[in-house]
Amino acid sequence: MSSLRRINSSRANGARSHGPLTPEGKARSSQNALRHGLLAQCVVVGQESRETFQDLLSDHLDRFGPLDGVEFAMLEEMAAAYWRMRRIWAIEQDWMQKEIDSRVSPDEIGRISDSFANLAETNKFRVLQRYENRMHRIYQRSLKTLLLLRAKNDQTNPVPFPDTDPGRDDL
Repeated sequence: MSSLRRINSSRANGARSHGPLTPEGKARSSQNALRHGLLAQCVVVGQESRETFQDLLSDHLDRFGPLDGVEFAMLEEMAAAYWRMRRIWAIEQDWMQKEIDSRVSPDEIGRISDSFANLAETNKFRVLQRYENRMHRIYQRSLKTLLLLRAKNDQTNPVPFPDTDPGRDDL
């Protein structure tokens, strides 16, 4: 148990910190969540933005807080699967738009439905849907594993609740 003096000292020290102020300090602290950047080199392809992928990974890190090595691996797998799912959606959108543009019907809904029907019959569309389902399952399985690891960690390392006895001053 921390003493009241230590708690007050920690609060006072924390109140003095307001984060980085200079552009250099802000740029340096923005990379705190970045461990190695290797994932951006193998998941991000072509003209995709490595910075946007790093932002996605950072958003996941911000959401799930401090992680150990195994939990971080689950989080990286989630981010990679989500990134690939977004790529699949972009491919599907591109195929649909090209198919719609090739139709001459004045009825917009008819052009869309005909385009979808034509694409749905192709093997490439079925393969794309299979990959999307696979990425979704990978994301969900990694999320479930991460949550199970966190729950197990919480059970083995419970957070001690301070004693609320008003007669004690060593809280």
